[in-house]
Amino acid sequence: MDSNFAKALVVGAIWLVIVIVVRFALRLAFNRYERRLAERDPAVAARRRTTFGFLLRVVVALVAFIGTWSVLSIFPLTQEVARAFLASSAVLAVIAGLALTTPLANLGSGVLIAFSQPIRLGDRITVDQHTGVVSEMSLSYTKLVTDEDRHVFVPNQRMVSNVIVNRSVGDPRRILTVQVPVSIAAPLAEARRVAEEAAAGTRGTEALKVHVGDVGEKTAWLNVVGYAPPGSHVGEITGEVRERVLAALGDAGLLPAS
Repeated sequence: MDSNFAKALVVGAIWLVIVIVVRFALRLAFNRYERRLAERDPAVAARRRTTFGFLLRVVVALVAFIGTWSVLSIFPLTQEVARAFLASSAVLAVIAGLALTTPLANLGSGVLIAFSQPIRLGDRITVDQHTGVVSEMSLSYTKLVTDEDRHVFVPNQRMVSNVIVNRSVGDPRRILTVQVPVSIAAPLAEARRVAEEAAAGTRGTEALKVHVGDVGEKTAWLNVVGYAPPGSHVGEITGEVRERVLAALGDAGLLPAS
């Protein structure tokens, strides 16, 4: 058993080095290929970056799985269990059942997204009630960074089964939404005018409009909606819009009483 354990440590170390080398080599090759594509067509490079990023994770995971299997096969007990499992007539039923479980369903959905590409890294999308920029696509989830800098992790299976709005197709601008309160007794038309004039002075904004939103017993809410250029820091811009609008409403005596 001691000799098997020592052999397992050596084999495990070798496979760890192999995983690191494979990951480094593939990433280096993908980056060089992407740079060459970007010089010819940036749009094609963006599509390939999404596919290559996902394939890199699949290949590394496959190599790691083979290495783990190699280490476990050194021990007689795990080796016999593996042979019995593979020789069993029920193995196909087990594999079919596993294919329907969430982890492998997420993996399969990720492969579908990577090649069909309804979304790409860097796209601004809406899934369910979440809107953000796609920053990462792993084997099991897709990560969005919202305008409030929150990180939302959406399972790949949901990305395939739900309706996705890709806001980077046709109009790559980023949407701004700011909600501010006004007194229920205030003339809403005047409040909208004051808010719109104040918001219009914010640098880096486009097509700002003000609409009346929810109305409560003592407070009405104005929604300031507009656009910012692609790549803008929406959190900073919305913060400035909110400060400007609140200051203008306060000077006009239109804010709710404290």
